[in-house]
Amino acid sequence: MQKKIFEGIRILDVSHFISGPWSTIFFAQQGAEVIKIEPPPFGDSMRMFSFFDKQIFPIFSILNNNKKSLVLNLNKPQAQEIFKKLIKISDVVVDNLVVGTMERWGLGYEQLKLIKPDIIYVSISGFGRTGIEKYVKKTAFDLIAQAASGILDAMDIETSPGIPFADFSTAHIAAISIASALYYREKTGKGQLIDISMQDVMYALNLHAHARECMDRASKLDIVSRILPIYSQYPTKDGKKVAIVILTEPQWKRFCENVLKRPELISDPKFDNPIKRFDHLEELDKIVESYTKEKEQSLIIEELESQKIPCSEVRTIHDVRDHPQLKARNMLIDNWDFSRYNVKKATMPGPIIKYSETPSTIDHMAPELGAQNEEIICGLLGYSVEEYKKLKRKIM
Repeated sequence: MQKKIFEGIRILDVSHFISGPWSTIFFAQQGAEVIKIEPPPFGDSMRMFSFFDKQIFPIFSILNNNKKSLVLNLNKPQAQEIFKKLIKISDVVVDNLVVGTMERWGLGYEQLKLIKPDIIYVSISGFGRTGIEKYVKKTAFDLIAQAASGILDAMDIETSPGIPFADFSTAHIAAISIASALYYREKTGKGQLIDISMQDVMYALNLHAHARECMDRASKLDIVSRILPIYSQYPTKDGKKVAIVILTEPQWKRFCENVLKRPELISDPKFDNPIKRFDHLEELDKIVESYTKEKEQSLIIEELESQKIPCSEVRTIHDVRDHPQLKARNMLIDNWDFSRYNVKKATMPGPIIKYSETPSTIDHMAPELGAQNEEIICGLLGYSVEEYKKLKRKIM
């Protein structure tokens, strides 16, 4: 059996919902032992929803496959002692609780590094651990981070975003930080505290806000949903949509000559460079739409691809799993049995990082709440079964 990158690494995941759990999934799929530390009686807050609707469990499993579950009530001294014993044999702690929560339990970074000096501690929060106190202590979720970073305005979202990409984006940064810190520790023997703010991440990604500050054109046009001229989705004759991107001058030339059959547009003073095309965006959109509305989606794709113009059919949430490339890359795992959760079928995304030497695998769905309590406390920490039974009420 091939060795995986993070075999021998143990991560204590004291997080819930998305940002923390998703950050550790990459390590779980590459051999790390990821132990979810979950509070009684419901565990991870997202798991709680599945108690009221079992069909949510596959979504929970996307975020927590390959992991183990240990129920500990970290408000209790005996549970805190179990956690500290686990720290001695672990490498990484990830938490996305309100800043100060772990410290209140005596389990913050400064307290834990006295037990294990080279521990890596990742703290994910809405506004970070430093700065203005009211923000440091502020409870935040994905929507709050998107709102506070200007992303909701930049994306022209009037209600709530369809995808919690503040959570997912922050999780990716957290995963990078864990891998980097492990590498640094390998070189120096030193652990460290990693402070990740969701607002920081979202602000850094907010290209609209950055452009408005330094580009007069961006402010004058007041366009919030577009970053480039032909960089949008357009309606087709058969009631579908097609996404088209034209960035380079050769692409623009081929589009005008061979697709639109309007070579005169190339030298038109309103469109003869990309900045001018941005200044006449509405007129340009009408020209593109006059083409797409007259043809079916498949024919448009065929014509654009023949000219090497970036394009795609706009897949819906209902038909995205029919994409042949997703199937070819083993991104659709549909052979798991979720029948006990009243789910006939649930397609799970496969590992998204394709390693040539150490392929990531998804070996099992998310664990049941507390499924590995005895295994961890007796097997890892050396308690007897009798000791565990006596301890059980004191830690849960």
